[in-house]
Amino acid sequence: MKFSEITGQLKVKHQLAEMVNHARIPHAQLFLGPEGNGALPLAIAFVQYLLCENKQENDSCGQCPSCNKVSKLIHPDVHFTFPVVPKTSGKVPLSDDYMAEFRKAFLENPFLNEYDFLKIIQAENRQGNITALEARNIIKRLNLKTFESEFKITIIWKPEALGKEGNILLKLLEEPTENTVLILVGENQEEILPTILSRTQILKIPSIEDDEVMQELEKKGCENKETAQRIAFLSQGNLRVALQLLHHEEAPLDVELSKWLSATLNNHAVELIHFVDQKSGSGRENIKQYLAYVLHFFRECTMMMYCLQLSPRFTESEQTLAGRIQRFLSEEKLNKLIPIIEKAHYAIERNCNPKLVLLDLSIQMEKILRGKPVYAEMDI
Repeated sequence: MKFSEITGQLKVKHQLAEMVNHARIPHAQLFLGPEGNGALPLAIAFVQYLLCENKQENDSCGQCPSCNKVSKLIHPDVHFTFPVVPKTSGKVPLSDDYMAEFRKAFLENPFLNEYDFLKIIQAENRQGNITALEARNIIKRLNLKTFESEFKITIIWKPEALGKEGNILLKLLEEPTENTVLILVGENQEEILPTILSRTQILKIPSIEDDEVMQELEKKGCENKETAQRIAFLSQGNLRVALQLLHHEEAPLDVELSKWLSATLNNHAVELIHFVDQKSGSGRENIKQYLAYVLHFFRECTMMMYCLQLSPRFTESEQTLAGRIQRFLSEEKLNKLIPIIEKAHYAIERNCNPKLVLLDLSIQMEKILRGKPVYAEMDI
């Protein structure tokens, strides 16, 4: 994978290229940033540039044997560690057991998250881990001689999955063997062992800019500029979420919200039941994305009402809808609305009956927006 194939992150790409060009390569780095920002693709592009046999000024050639192998995740000197679950009961799981699945998953979606991968390997409700045996295997591999390149490289995706077993790697992090490069790719600094954090050079990778998300959506076939803008605002720099929204959006979300609010506020029971029936049958992920959009909409309404110096992340049609319902909104009402929508989202995530959740939420929203008394807890 070349730097040029990754959306946005121009500053980070330049910084990584400069490390290679000036031979200032830390032996242990942590690529740290929010989900969907391209940290894992950046790590692989960095490795490809490092091992490239015909380096360009700020990117790999993408054509030499080394580039071809790294891009396909089959280079013999580049190893991967990631959270896994046992394939059979009683067996300690290793990343190598799932390397074929990981390779296929990444090549199909470089912005995948841990949930996506665990779903692919049918982990069900089991949590992925990086075991003590895996940590020892990392040390064993990096003590061997290289096959083809100057460097021995291990990429550890989701170091948050390293519990106390991560301390096995401390000596390696402090006193690495010659030409060893360890790259950790994580999202939550607080969940990574402090002993590991203190021994790595942290490279913070920001969320992708809205304009860059929009450009990527247009490349993926989104021809409607307002749709691309709305998805970019909602995804908040998470390209994984943006692409999911693009593939699942059957109708513009603001149009759905307008119909829902109209049926709710005007007590049109038939329209409301029809909406709830239709939406509840669209699938759990679709409902979660819709409720995430509703949360985004009301949070931006708050911004529009009380932070006039900041521009809300609204498209023109959303701005119109916000203007229409503004007379129903107040600080007190928004402070009640947002928690109940969050709770409905959580309920859907926990497999509660979607029809009951959406109907209950509709009733409470109508009471809040009309200034009527509401009960304290959602009955779901």
